[in-house]
Amino acid sequence: MPHLLDSIESPADVRDLSLSQLDELASEVRELIIEVVSKNRGHLASNLGVVELTLALHHCFDFEQDRLIWDCGHQTYTHKIITGRRDRFPTLRQEGGISGFANQEESPYDTFTFGHTASSISAAAGIAAADLAQNRDRHVVAVIGDGAIASGMAFEALNHAGALGLGNLLVVLNDNRMSISRSVGALSRYLRKLRSSPPIVEARRELQELINMIPVLGHRFDRLLSRVREGLQTALTPGGIFVDLGFRYYGPVDGHNTEELVDAFSEAQRAKKPALLHVVTEKGHGFQPARDDPSGFHSAGRFEHDNGAIQAFESATGRSYSSVFGDVLCRLADEDPKLVAITAAMPAGTGLGEFSERFPDRFYDVGICEQHGVGLANGLSKGGMKPVFAVYSTFLQRAFDQLYHDVALQGASVVFCIDRAGFVGADGPTHHGLGDIACTRVIPGFVVMAPRDGEELEAMIRLALEGDFPAAIRYPRENVPENKEERSAAPLELGRAEICRRGEDAAIVAYGVMAGRALEAADILAREDGLEVTVVNARFAAPLDRETICRVVSQHPAVLIAEDHSVRGGFGSGVLEMLAQESSPAAHVALAGAPQQFIAHATRERQLARCGLDGPGLAERLKTLLDAAAR
Repeated sequence: MPHLLDSIESPADVRDLSLSQLDELASEVRELIIEVVSKNRGHLASNLGVVELTLALHHCFDFEQDRLIWDCGHQTYTHKIITGRRDRFPTLRQEGGISGFANQEESPYDTFTFGHTASSISAAAGIAAADLAQNRDRHVVAVIGDGAIASGMAFEALNHAGALGLGNLLVVLNDNRMSISRSVGALSRYLRKLRSSPPIVEARRELQELINMIPVLGHRFDRLLSRVREGLQTALTPGGIFVDLGFRYYGPVDGHNTEELVDAFSEAQRAKKPALLHVVTEKGHGFQPARDDPSGFHSAGRFEHDNGAIQAFESATGRSYSSVFGDVLCRLADEDPKLVAITAAMPAGTGLGEFSERFPDRFYDVGICEQHGVGLANGLSKGGMKPVFAVYSTFLQRAFDQLYHDVALQGASVVFCIDRAGFVGADGPTHHGLGDIACTRVIPGFVVMAPRDGEELEAMIRLALEGDFPAAIRYPRENVPENKEERSAAPLELGRAEICRRGEDAAIVAYGVMAGRALEAADILAREDGLEVTVVNARFAAPLDRETICRVVSQHPAVLIAEDHSVRGGFGSGVLEMLAQESSPAAHVALAGAPQQFIAHATRERQLARCGLDGPGLAERLKTLLDAAAR
C-alpha cells in the first residue's frame, strides 16, 4: 500500500493536501520518527508533540519565501522530513548524517543553526524589521515553547517587537506545559489560565458572523468591530499580557487539531501588527510511553519500537558523573542544612532529581533562566546559604556577565558544578562544552577545577563548599572510570596537582578526565616504544600548580598539555601564560585540545579520537613532539 509520505518531496506538496490528507500524513510522519529515534536515540517527546503543528505551518506558509525560526531546534524532525531530508532521516544524529537540531548547512529551510533556547523571537524580529526596511513582503514565524518564553531574552524580544509594531511577525507559542521537566514559575501559571479560557479566534469569528447577519447595518458594525478589536482582545484574554506588549493574541488552539491550526494560521496571516498564536500541544502525542514519561523520552535512549521499553545503554558499565554528583550533594545536604541547589530547568539531567524530592525547600528550579540562576545564587550566598548551581557547560555561557559581576566581584561563595563539559556527542556543536574553562579562569578569584574520577569530584565539591571563594567544577557526559586497582591518590589541596606516573622520556600534563586517557597513552608508549612517560593530573586550572608544572616542564624533553576544551583560552593556554611569566622555555611544550572549529555530531569517543584526544591519539601526538624535539 503506497504511503502519502512517499509523495512529499518538498513543502509545496504539503500545501496541496486536504485537511484529511494532512492528518494521514501526520500519522505516517509520527511513525517514521518513532522508528528512527528508537534506533538512533534523540529528542522524541518534543518532536511527537509538534507533528500537526509543523505540517499546518508548511501548509499555510511558503517558507521558500517566508521565514521559519525554530527556538532551540530540537523539535524539527517533522520539518526535516518534509523539506527534502526524508531519505537521509535514518542517519539522524549519526556521524556524517543529519543533525538533531535545525542546521542552516543542511537546508535553506533551516534559517538558523539553533540549539539554545529563547533566541528565536529576537532573530525573527530582526528578519522582520529588515524585511520592512527593504519593503519585502513576507511572513516571519518564530516557534517557541512555554518554558523558553519565560526566559529573559524572549521577554526582551517580545517587548521590543511589540514596540516596533512588526506586522509581518508571528510568534507561535507551543505550550506543552514543559521544557525538559515541568515548566515552573508565574508565567507557567498564567498560561494554565489561558488554556482554560475560551479560544479568542473562535469567539471573534462567532461574533463577526453574528454581526454580518444583521441586514444593512452588518457591514457598518464590522468596520466598528475592527476599530475596537484591541479592547475586545483584552476583554477576552485573562490578563492580556501579550496584548499589553503590543501583540494580537490568538488562541488557545488545539495543537493536534489540523483544522483549528489551519484556521488560526489563516487568521493570524491577516493581522496588521505582531501576532502571537497560543497552541496547546502534548509531548509524546501518539506514542503512549512518551506521553506517560515525556521527561524520560525528552532525549531518549534506544527503545523497543512496539512498547517503548528503554534498552540498556550498552556502554553504561558504570555510573555517570551526573549521578555521582547528585548522590554526593544529597549526602552533603544531610550534613549541612545551609546547602541549597539550583538548576535551570534540568533537575533530572544534572542529577538533582533525588535532591529535589528529599530537600524541596532547599531546591530552586529557575526555569530556562541561567542569568537569573547565577544572580539568585549570589543573593543566597550573601544571605548565609551555600548555593550549588548545577548547569550544563553550554548553557552557563549565557551567564558570563553574572559570573563576573554578580558572583566574583561580590565575593560570593557559589559552587558551579558544570555538567556536559567537553564534547557531548550526538547533540553536536550547539551543545559542546568547550568554552567553560576560558570563561571562568579569566575571572579574578574563581577557583577552577576538574576531577579525574568520582572520588575527586566529591573531594572537589567538599573543598569548594568549605572555601570562601566562587568555584567551578567541570565534568563530562560520560561514566566515571572504574578503578580496577586501588590507587593512593594524593590528598586534594587547593591549587596542587597530582603526579600519577613517573618517567624520564616525556610528560603529559592532563586536566580532568583527560588524566585517564593520558595514562592510557603512557601505557601504549611504554608497551610499543619503550618510552617512560610522566603523567600529571593537574586538577586545577586556577590557581595553577606552578611548582609542579614548571618542574615537570624543566625535567622532560617533551611535554604535552591535554584537555577536552578549546585550545584557545583553556587550561593549556593558562600553562603557557604561566611559563612565559616564569621565563621558562616552552618550545618543547605542545597543546592537545579541541581545534578552533565547530565539531560535528558523533559519539563522544569518536569526537575525542578525531581530535587526537583519546589514548592512542595522545600517544601519537607525544611521539611527534619527541621527534621534533630531537631534531
